[in-house]
Amino acid sequence: MTETDTTSSDRNSPRPTVPLTGPTSGIGAAVLERLLSHPSRPALLLLGRNRAALRRATDRARAQGLAARGIRVDLADLHSVADAGAEVAALVAAGRSDPVDAAVLNAGLQMTDRRHTSTQGHELTFAVNVLAQHAVLRGLEGVLSDQGHVVLLGSSTHRGRRASFGLVPDPQWQAPQALATPDSGSGTPRTTREPGGIAYATSKLALVTLSHEWADRLARAGRRLNVYDPGLVAGTGLGRDMRPHEYWVWRRIMPAMSLLPGATTPTRTARHLVSLALADSHRRLHDGYVELGRVTHAEPATFDPSRRRELWTWCEHALHHPARRQSAI
Repeated sequence: MTETDTTSSDRNSPRPTVPLTGPTSGIGAAVLERLLSHPSRPALLLLGRNRAALRRATDRARAQGLAARGIRVDLADLHSVADAGAEVAALVAAGRSDPVDAAVLNAGLQMTDRRHTSTQGHELTFAVNVLAQHAVLRGLEGVLSDQGHVVLLGSSTHRGRRASFGLVPDPQWQAPQALATPDSGSGTPRTTREPGGIAYATSKLALVTLSHEWADRLARAGRRLNVYDPGLVAGTGLGRDMRPHEYWVWRRIMPAMSLLPGATTPTRTARHLVSLALADSHRRLHDGYVELGRVTHAEPATFDPSRRRELWTWCEHALHHPARRQSAI
């Protein structure tokens, strides 16, 4: 973790350009609301999957007087991610958007098993939470401003069960190819959420591991990258793959846990996340881990050089060889 001399006054544009993934629900929707009221009046590039919801989010931003554009992207499809990145690059090249000052990569996914696959046939949780984040960054890298800043959404689950109130199992690191390979239809019954929980925690462990490689890469051009960990944010759509009664508890009962240390609400998360992204706080932080608004440290395992290189190499190969396969979503 290092610090640079970047300050909020260093931005090339008086109105920062901010791409936000997942702006239509959960934490992303709360981040959007925070951006709408931010005094910098940012120009927004909103990237989401649901066309109708994306249109509503874009219209809301425009109604508040902000420049906003909706860009459809399906993080479960590398071709869709590439198309979205090309669209952003074309907007910047044509002068219809300024270069990106602060990218907030919020969108993620949690399943209850490891049987779902992306369009390219990778295990869905790993595909969306790791490989797609790498692909989005690849698409944005060439359009970052001179002091561009990227914030990835981490998770306390990368630390293990103890950091998630015992709700999510410990991550289980494997070679990236194994992490990206879905389970077959046989094996652990669908009645348990254990495989999906392990996949989620491990995907966040992998994302934080990958973040250090990206931080090193961006630093060479004077740019920054940090990870924000919101802690437990119950009640979001992250649990929508649960069985109906479990999802009802997640949505209606568990948000009360926001009163506990280590838990929070989407609104409080958005306040800290936007403050970090737009350099209102921790403005010199680079390759940092910010947890519930406080600078902490990612798990030591995420700094392992061999894991970092292996994961980066695998992601690069997967981007350049995106085998087509029908999604099982």
